[in-house]
Parts: sequence; C-alpha cells; structure tokens
Amino acid sequence: MSSTDSKMLKYAKQIASQAIAFDRAKNYREATINYIKAAEILVECTKYTKNANMKQMWSDKAHEYLDRADELKSMGTKRVRLRSSLSGKSTSVRKDSEEGEAEGEEEELTEEELEMEKMVMGTVLIEKPDISWEDIAGLPDPKQALREAVVLPLKRPELFTGARQPWSGILLFGPPGCGKTMLAKAAANEIKCTFFVADSASIMSKWLGESEKLVRALFDVARRKAPSIVFFDEIDSVAGTRGGASEGGGERRLKTQLLQEIQGVKGGGSTAKKLLTIMAATNRPWDIDSAFLRRFERKIYTPLPDIDSREAIFAYHTRGIDREQSVDFRELAEITEGYSGSDIAIVCREVIMRPIRELDKMGSLEGNSDVQVRPINRDDFDHALRKIRPTVSEEEIQRFEDWREEFGG
Repeated sequence: MSSTDSKMLKYAKQIASQAIAFDRAKNYREATINYIKAAEILVECTKYTKNANMKQMWSDKAHEYLDRADELKSMGTKRVRLRSSLSGKSTSVRKDSEEGEAEGEEEELTEEELEMEKMVMGTVLIEKPDISWEDIAGLPDPKQALREAVVLPLKRPELFTGARQPWSGILLFGPPGCGKTMLAKAAANEIKCTFFVADSASIMSKWLGESEKLVRALFDVARRKAPSIVFFDEIDSVAGTRGGASEGGGERRLKTQLLQEIQGVKGGGSTAKKLLTIMAATNRPWDIDSAFLRRFERKIYTPLPDIDSREAIFAYHTRGIDREQSVDFRELAEITEGYSGSDIAIVCREVIMRPIRELDKMGSLEGNSDVQVRPINRDDFDHALRKIRPTVSEEEIQRFEDWREEFGG
C-alpha cells in the first residue's frame, strides 16, 4: 500500500468514527453526511489498490456505510424552515413537517435541502454586483444583446408572451480581456438579481458524487433565490467535448448532471425562463461539447474593442487624473488597434503611475506631504505602449471570427 493509499484509508476511518459517534448521539443528519463521505473515500481507495482482498473489504465496508446512511435518511422527518440571509430573513426550525404550511412567504426546506444550501453558500460565489453599464466602456452590440436577453424579460415581462419568450441559456464568447464577466455582472445589477458565479475550481470535487450534488444544489438554490443568474466562467473547463481519453467517470457524471439542469431551466415553462437565466463565458468556444452549445440558445460575441470603444476605455481608465493637452484619446485609439480592453487598462495604469515613480526615484515622497504630481502627457503613453503589447494575436481573432461564422453570435 502506498503512502497516499494509507493516508486516504486513515482519513476514511476517521470520518467513519465521527459518523458512528454522531449516530450514537442521535445526530442523524451529521451521521448521514459522514457515513456517505467515508464510503466515498473507501470507493476511491479501491481504485488504487491491486490487492483483490483489500478491494473487496473496502467495497463491502463502503456499502455498509451507505446502507446505514439510507436508513438514517428515512428517519429524518424533521423539517427546517429557512429564512435566507440574502433576503435579510431569520431561520427557525419545525419538529413536525405536518404542523401546517409556512405562513406568508416563508420557505420550508428539508434538512437535506438546507445542507445543500450551506454547501452552495460555502463553495460558489454569490454576490449582488455593483457594476453598471457605464462602467463598461464600449461594446454597444453585446450590451444591447444582453439587455434583450436578460434585462427586458424581467423588467417588462408583459412583452414576452406567446411565441416571444426570453432566452434561457446565453453564451458570451470572445478573446480574453474583452469584458465578458463584467457584462454578465452589469446585467445582473440592472435587474437586481442574485448572481451565482461557478467555475471548475468551485464545482469539481475529488469525492465521488460531490460535484453532481453541488450542481444540483446550485440550481435548486438559484430557483429559490430567483430572479437569479447562474454564471459559469470558463465554461469550456467543465463542458468540454465528452468521451475524450482523459475524461474520467466523475467528469462525465458532472457533465450529464449539468446538461440535465440546464435543460430543466429551458423546459421549465415561461415562469422559469423569466426567473432563472444561465449565462456562461469562454475564451475557447470550439472546446465546448455540442450538447452544451445547443443549450446556449443565444451566443454573444464580445470582440476586441473598435476605435470608438478604445477611445472610451482610455478616457474611463484615466478619469480623475490631470493630463496635458498633448494627450488625444482618439489618436491613441487609432494606434492601439488589436489591443483588448484589459490591455488598454494596463497601459493606463502604467501611464498614471509613471509620475509617481519619478517622484519616488528622486526621493520627493519621503516625508513630504505637499508634493505636486505632474499631469500625464503623450510621452507617458508612448513609453507605456512600447512596453505593453497586445495579448491577442491575429490568428486567434481569425479563429473567433471563423467560429462565429459557423455557430453565430
């Protein structure tokens, strides 16, 4: 047995001991969770041993733990009434699920649902974005597309009746640094909805079955917090082409669960479509499995900024900074073709720091609270542009254009 196997087995025994202790103390919820976790670890152990006897023994013990977990689940009649912290409500407990329906707008959850909510809260970033459309310079076409896809259906639902239904799945694709995530946050802020941010790091688990459970919990919680946007950043990392040689069983199950949840939103009726929207962003749309692409009905291309957008980005990222008349944002926009929005933002940060750097090198900042910072000038921009080059190549841009031509957007 390797040292890694030994550590995993030791950990499984530790978790199982905790499960037994909770079981004896009649804390069935914690006992169930720990029995399942111990079983999952033992199943992982069976994958890495060639000893048939050990493999059988661990498998039998895992089934024993799972059987006990099933028994405890059937004993769990207690219900929990959750008042979400996101909506500023309180939490209370009911001992009998038959005492009656919740009053007013109370939301009654089982202990398992409450545990799922805790899992999501502790793993997936949930926020109320404060980014507005004005914070995103340029990109008029993607902004308008998102308004039509997300904002208008929730602000003016009476317009979306009959055959005119809002999009349930939206894919933002384009070169890196072009504002895809900011666009999604601005849309969420516009409609004042809960914004769930998920990526491969947050939903992939090394424990058997945990990733699928987390995805299911994420969508359950998003429906309860509606109106909601579930945003998958770098969706290609969790929705890549299925059936590859490097794909494990856990990854396949996760993709299947994710497809089912997205399809459930799409087929959940007009109410579901109005309240819950799936959005995703990617720099590599060609790596996404075709089944996922079909679920994203609306594809929005976020290209490199055009000349008007570049001019606006220069102005936005130097706001509040004194500058000389030699600084012409239109001229700078003309010579920065091929720069992404983030590239220009980095150029501007270098420019506005240059006067501070000069003072620091002269020692003028030490003990001098009355120092005067000079305005930025054209030479500062020329210096920064010589150091900072575009991060997106022409070949990459052409590949995005080709993909857009084939799949739309």
